[in-house]
Amino acid sequence: MKRVFGYCRVSTELQKIKDNSIKNQVKYISEYCDYNKMELIKIFKDEGVSGTKSDRDGLNNMFEEIKKNNVEVLCVYSLSRLGRKLKDVIGFVEKLSNNGIQFISIKENFNNNEVVGKLMMNILGSINEFEVDILSDRIRDVKQYKKSKNEVYTGNILFGMYRRKDKLIKNVNELEILKLIVKLRDKSKMSYGKISNYLNEKGIKSKEKCKWYGNSVRSVYLNGVKEKFIY
Repeated sequence: MKRVFGYCRVSTELQKIKDNSIKNQVKYISEYCDYNKMELIKIFKDEGVSGTKSDRDGLNNMFEEIKKNNVEVLCVYSLSRLGRKLKDVIGFVEKLSNNGIQFISIKENFNNNEVVGKLMMNILGSINEFEVDILSDRIRDVKQYKKSKNEVYTGNILFGMYRRKDKLIKNVNELEILKLIVKLRDKSKMSYGKISNYLNEKGIKSKEKCKWYGNSVRSVYLNGVKEKFIY
């Protein structure tokens, strides 16, 4: 009986909270192993992690465990769960092959032990990467259009603006703070850390009504709306 590791992943925090997608993946992997008389040893998970990231805790832990355990198969529900970039997926599968591990994708019905499976992996991986690129382009175009219309285009509202339904409106108080940050940075040549200390000492709160930190000052300085409203 072949010993199997499973791997599951969901991209968003909402999927992580709902847990439906992970449960379905676990179900498919478990049923596949039962039907094919394989022993499912452990399932590794990455929850709320994009497949475009090659550095993932669950994935890293899985490869570490592969070195220590006598497993023969890695099973995923679909190729997209392993990764969203062709070069990463190919790298992962080659890593498995180098460790003598068979790779099975249930949805696409192929594995890395067969010539046809290897060919199909390249084809499906290319299609998958193409779809991701097309989706990214569409999202970027929509964001640019909404930004030009001062409409909400992201979950995080830029410092210097506030949301009124689907419109972005100038936040006068935040713009004054932004002017101060720009002045301290450009004219006084203060570091982000010193600016954050100055703001905290003056009792000036961040957008989230919290303390300022060097990174948050840097983000506001670089990504605020100063280019449109300050000067």
